[in-house]
Amino acid sequence: NLTLVLSLNNIKSIEPGAFAGIHLAELALRSAFESSMMQTSLQGLAGLQVSRLIVGVFNDQDRQQDFERGLLDGLCQVQMEEFVLICLGDFEDGTDTLFNCIGNVSTIRLVDLGLKQISQVPVGSKVKQLECKKCGFDDVPALKLSLFKELRVLRITKNRSLKTFEQKFEGLSNLEVIDLSENRLTFSGCCSRQFRNCSNLKHLNLSFNSYIRLTGDFINAENLLYLDFQHTTLFGPGTYPVFLSLQRLIYLDISHTKTEVKSQCTFCGLNS
Repeated sequence: NLTLVLSLNNIKSIEPGAFAGIHLAELALRSAFESSMMQTSLQGLAGLQVSRLIVGVFNDQDRQQDFERGLLDGLCQVQMEEFVLICLGDFEDGTDTLFNCIGNVSTIRLVDLGLKQISQVPVGSKVKQLECKKCGFDDVPALKLSLFKELRVLRITKNRSLKTFEQKFEGLSNLEVIDLSENRLTFSGCCSRQFRNCSNLKHLNLSFNSYIRLTGDFINAENLLYLDFQHTTLFGPGTYPVFLSLQRLIYLDISHTKTEVKSQCTFCGLNS
């Protein structure tokens, strides 16, 4: 259960095989490399087995590392359960190798990256939990994310540029949790058309966004147990029974949503 923190060093290289056969609970490599040496140094991790690997820089560091093609290729020979990539700068145009060597990692966290679109998803990806926090999305990248067929938990939060939800999630039969809170989303037609064949969806968090119009169509989300809209301006609730099909829902938060209850059947259907 050893945790090894090599952050805030000035590593010029890691000798090939230096980590072969080593088992770690966590390895932290933040602001640990000269910017030009990260790619070659990561190749020296071949043979490592680690529960959590953290790679990136610190916010206050001047030596901001951009994502270049093949930057993470050295991780193809590393066995890990969780991978955290944090505080990288811009992603080069045409860079599509982000998931090449981490597509079979169970949990991936992408934090504070200049990532404007989801990279190509490897066939047969085993990712079960994916978090994209403080990235650069303009639209919810549902099409590419729908290629993570084993995905169970998805969190896309605190993206200041994320304002639209035009794409649709489709065929994610294992997906149970979607957290899209603390963005700036404005969209209508919530919430069936955004989730096609996602029959196992139980938790949906759309709190702290801008404006959402509910239609009452939850056909593709009838198994929801938890629905959170707090601090998001809503249109629909209070006027007509938009929650009618959510027979299994046990938690609903519409506080601070400017909802004015005018209909006696506002909460009809919420039998649980």
